[in-house]
Amino acid sequence: MITENSITEDTRMLLMNAIHFKGTWTVQFIDFATKQKPFHISENEMKLVPMMTKSDTVPYYEDDAVKVIKLPYIGDEVEMVIILPRRRFGLSDVLGNLSGEKLLKYVNEATNRSVSIRMPRFKVEEKRNLNSALQAIGITDAFSGNANFEELFNNSLPISIGKIIHGGFIEVNEKGTESAAATIIELEDRMGSSRNFNADQPFLFAIVKDLKTVLFLGQFVK
Repeated sequence: MITENSITEDTRMLLMNAIHFKGTWTVQFIDFATKQKPFHISENEMKLVPMMTKSDTVPYYEDDAVKVIKLPYIGDEVEMVIILPRRRFGLSDVLGNLSGEKLLKYVNEATNRSVSIRMPRFKVEEKRNLNSALQAIGITDAFSGNANFEELFNNSLPISIGKIIHGGFIEVNEKGTESAAATIIELEDRMGSSRNFNADQPFLFAIVKDLKTVLFLGQFVK
């Protein structure tokens, strides 16, 4: 987030807000089962990615638009939610119709099913300047000579916001999320036939705590 170029002679203060999560799957993927498989970015574009595979009994939800699984981390308070469009390459439609209420519906209405899971081992990292987005919704004075932070700083020097940077990083692998002899469990399916969850196209993911608090939200597209 902070590089040597982040601080200049005009810098008076850096304010940082950060969240960090590192979790291990309750039932891990098996390292040697991970193989290079096609991931379809679009109808005309494909690349090979390390595809993790396992069969497990996990919370599962589906409707006409999406398939959803929840992969719990050790401790069972936090889980990763993977949202896969039913329509091929339909992630933009899913995002366009997604709301906080709908996301929590997926989380809370999922029921245990035997699922054959295939998903990429992946890493997503992004850094974005939020100045333009904030100014577009009317937050402008804070970035200009009209800024007034006298209530916050007992200082006669004029202070304004130079830039606001948001960064995010997530890594998902066989052991869990944010990487720094797996056990194979054979389970009987008492919930009906096994479901297939093959995340070989762009999908949405979230890390959710206590079935109600979204800690991270992102998409994997390539």
